Amino acid sequence: MRIGIIILALVSAALLGLSGIFDNEAMYGLIHADAQGYYGYLVAIFLEHSFNWEQVIRSYADVYFDGGGADFTVHSEIGRVNKYYVGTAVLMLPFFLLSCLAALVFGYPIDGYSEPFHIGVMLGALFYVGVGMYFLSRYLENRGTDRIVSLFVVVLLLFATGLFHYSISEPAMSHAYSFSLFCVFLFSVDAWFKTGSRASFIISSIVFGLIVLVRPANGLVIFSVPFIAGGIVPLKEKLLAMEGIGKKLLLGVAVVFMVLSFQSLMYVGQVGKALIWSYEGEGFNFMNPEILNVLFSFKKGFFVYTPIAFLGAIGLGWMVLKKQADAIWLWVFLALSVYVISCWWNWYYGGSLGMRALIEYLPFFAIGLAFLLQNSGKAGKAVIVTLCLFFMSVNLVQSYQYQKFILHWDGMDQERFWTVFMKTDRKYDGIFYRQESQPQLPSDEEIQSRAVFESDFEEGTTWGNQGINTEKAYAGLRSTLINAKSNYGSTLGVPVSEMGARGDRKLLITAMVWASIAYPELTIAYSFRNDSSDYGHEYVSLGHLVAEEGKWLKVETIVPLKPAVDTSDNWIVYPYTTGKADIYLDDIRYEVITTKD
Repeated sequence: MRIGIIILALVSAALLGLSGIFDNEAMYGLIHADAQGYYGYLVAIFLEHSFNWEQVIRSYADVYFDGGGADFTVHSEIGRVNKYYVGTAVLMLPFFLLSCLAALVFGYPIDGYSEPFHIGVMLGALFYVGVGMYFLSRYLENRGTDRIVSLFVVVLLLFATGLFHYSISEPAMSHAYSFSLFCVFLFSVDAWFKTGSRASFIISSIVFGLIVLVRPANGLVIFSVPFIAGGIVPLKEKLLAMEGIGKKLLLGVAVVFMVLSFQSLMYVGQVGKALIWSYEGEGFNFMNPEILNVLFSFKKGFFVYTPIAFLGAIGLGWMVLKKQADAIWLWVFLALSVYVISCWWNWYYGGSLGMRALIEYLPFFAIGLAFLLQNSGKAGKAVIVTLCLFFMSVNLVQSYQYQKFILHWDGMDQERFWTVFMKTDRKYDGIFYRQESQPQLPSDEEIQSRAVFESDFEEGTTWGNQGINTEKAYAGLRSTLINAKSNYGSTLGVPVSEMGARGDRKLLITAMVWASIAYPELTIAYSFRNDSSDYGHEYVSLGHLVAEEGKWLKVETIVPLKPAVDTSDNWIVYPYTTGKADIYLDDIRYEVITTKD
């Protein structure tokens, strides 16, 4: 029963992930941003056979990420090093190798980013989540929870929390793996205290080492041991009653350091040193915790975006009122963890759905939720179950909203939250991004020069003929078309000397756009080049401004313009897509604005 229900939940999540409902049209698959750093170890070691991070990043970013792959490295005096830790890659490894095999069998590129690898990383994350669900449900039952309640709670963790998003939409992030490890840690430590089993102790030590190897701050989970043991006094009694406990603890420390040595090996391979701080310029501010923001802010607050965890917190409070001594130590552990998490220099942890740094702590809130359900009467259970199902629907909607840019990646507040609460109509897609993308033009007093280049693509245009067609036009008879068959459109090429005064330049882009889907993969690409050199491409995203399909829409944005290398270079600029949508552009206008010093 247990395994069957967990498999059914995982298959349901996988089908939702593969259905396209939660796809993000403006992202480039399931491996992006921070996840490229975790995953980058596998690409470097097994495919590139080198820690040449520039090669690892560029060779795949240019193919799959429109040149926008994340630079997940830190440049220091001793060399270039991957900022992220290797633990997630260690856990991903079996599914990475299976993806390599699948790519070979089905004729996909074995490059780490083709379709089998994206599917593999999602299935891998779901596998580990399933392992966590299994051991957490067993642990809850060992604490006296009915099996039906325990299974209901662990299924809720998958569908009613950010674990869902980080299992199917961003599965290469570390959180699904950390969640699983936390669950196994709970079960194995509890088993060790109850049986004294050497195997349980070794497993607990390995799992703790992996927890730290994946995300070092999660090593705080060691402070949950008094809770698992039933309190400080029971912990002391159990340890003293074990034969040879000193040797066992030393063995555990040795096992943990053996696991952590993988990270040192990675550092030695990259820069020749075993220990370094890869988060250069980042750290904790222990004198300025943001506890209230971490828990309650509309920006990323844990209880705001994961309200089911608040029910768990109520259950944990009830455990204290019931005078369960271990509950006090669980509160101490969680308070310490929240404090440390809230002291990170970026308390909201960048772009994320809710408070992602607390996803791995969900098993402890599950204990409170299970207690609440187990000890409520029939009427109380009915109310709690109803709330849980409602919170599950809220989470699924918010997961959808985040993928469709209805929720802002880091700019939510109370007004915005309630403006789009439970809204799924595509007209809300990118609503706050569009507001922020309104051009902020320099004042006339700030402008030193303007250079305007525009075309309506009618007869006599001096721009290139690539993509010119007469099927659709905003005005006149012609426009330029880009799609999967022809991914770049009419190209402007001008000498840098015609771009106006040198200095701090901005590029104002204006165009009329018709697209066959909302939010197409549309960018304006440009580069500086001469007969012997091309200095690389820059990409300006416009897709998020095209909010409706099948209509001519005006898009406009202003961005800093990368400086040219030499005045003898040429500036080449054109519309570009890697998507499948048909995108027509007309009346394109590029204005180069140079501001005064």
